This record gives sequence, structure tokens and C-alpha cells, in this order.
Amino acid sequence: MELGGKIIYATWDILLDSAFYILIGILIAGLLRVVLNPTVIFNHLGKGRFLSVFKAALFGVPLPL
Repeated sequence: MELGGKIIYATWDILLDSAFYILIGILIAGLLRVVLNPTVIFNHLGKGRFLSVFKAALFGVPLPL
């Protein structure tokens, strides 16, 4: 039971450390959803093969930062 308690404690600690950043990310995602038109995003990222993947990777790189 001691190992299980340590795992639960470590999981809770990680959740508390990352909660602020998760909330900020959700807030920014919600603001982007309101501000940006989904058809514009589809036109840039939904067509083609190479260029749309390149754009998605380019926009996705700073997200974890």
C-alpha cells in the first residue's frame, strides 16, 4: 500500500503543479475558438499534404512552451 500511496501523492502533486498552465491553455484555446473562424483554419490546414502538415507543425511547436 505504501507504493500506491506514493504514486497517488506524486500524481496529485504533478496535477497541482500543472493546473495553472492547463487552465491558461484552456482559456487561450477558448479565445482562439471565438476569435478565429473555423473555415479559415480549415482552408490553411485542411487542404494539401505537405504545406498543411508544415503549417500545423509550425503552429504546434510553441504550444508546449
